[in-house]
Amino acid sequence: MRERITRVTCVDVGKGDCILVQAGTAAALIDTGYRSTADDALAYMQAQGVSHLDALVITHYDRDHVEGLSGIAAGSSIDMVYLPGYVGIDKNYKTVAKALDGSGLKTQSVTDEVRLALGEGQLVIYPSDVTYVPGANGDEGNDNDVSLVVALTCGGDSYLFAGDLEEEGVEAYLRAGHGRFDVIKMPHHGEGDSNTDKLLDDVQPKIALITDSAGEPADKKVLKQLKKQGVMTYRTSECGTIVVEGNGAGNYEVTVASA
Repeated sequence: MRERITRVTCVDVGKGDCILVQAGTAAALIDTGYRSTADDALAYMQAQGVSHLDALVITHYDRDHVEGLSGIAAGSSIDMVYLPGYVGIDKNYKTVAKALDGSGLKTQSVTDEVRLALGEGQLVIYPSDVTYVPGANGDEGNDNDVSLVVALTCGGDSYLFAGDLEEEGVEAYLRAGHGRFDVIKMPHHGEGDSNTDKLLDDVQPKIALITDSAGEPADKKVLKQLKKQGVMTYRTSECGTIVVEGNGAGNYEVTVASA
C-alpha cells in the first residue's frame, strides 16, 4: 500500500458519534460525542498531532453527538462550526447554543450543499430536504431524519457519513442521488428500517462502520444485510476505536483498538 492520504477515525465514545476525518495535514471533526468522552477524544486528536480543525460538523442535536462540543472547542482551534439548518426546542439544542454563545467560534447553518477543500481532498456537507417538525418525537422532534450527511473524497478514496438518518431521511438522501462510496458510517448506530437495503444498494460500500455499544448494539437485521452484500463491517462495540486509512486509490487498511 502506498503512502496513506486519508484517515478516518471513529473514536469509541459508546453509542455516539465523534469522527475525526483527515486528508493530508488537514482535519475535520464530525460530531463530538458525550461530555464525559470529550477529554478522551481530545487526547486522541492530540496523539495524532491534531490541534486545529478546518471544520467541525454537528450533524444534529442529539446528546450523543453534541455534548462534547464545549470540551473539544476548549482544547482545539476551529475554523468553522457547521450546524444543521433548523432551530431545535430541546435541551440538547440549548446545550449547543450555550456552548457557542460567546465562544468566538464562527458558525454556519447548512441549508444548501457546502463544499470545502480538506487538504488534498474535498469535504461535502449535504443538508436534508426533510422538514423539521418539533414535537414529532418528543422535544427532539424528527431531528434524526434531518441530520446533515457528510462525504469525503480524495483521489480514489470515498467516505460517506450518514448521521442518524432514519427511514424518511434515508429516502430523501436517496432521491438526491449522490452516488457510490467505498466506506459508509452507517446511519443511527446500525439501527435498521425498510430503507437500509436501498441505501446499501445505492452506496455499494466495501466497508461499513457502526458506532454502537455493547449495551445498545446494532440491529441483527442490519448486520445480516451487510454480510449478505459482502460488506466488511466494523463496530465500536466490538472493536473500540476504528481507524480506516486510504492511499488515494481506493485501497484501505483498517486497524482497531481491540487488535
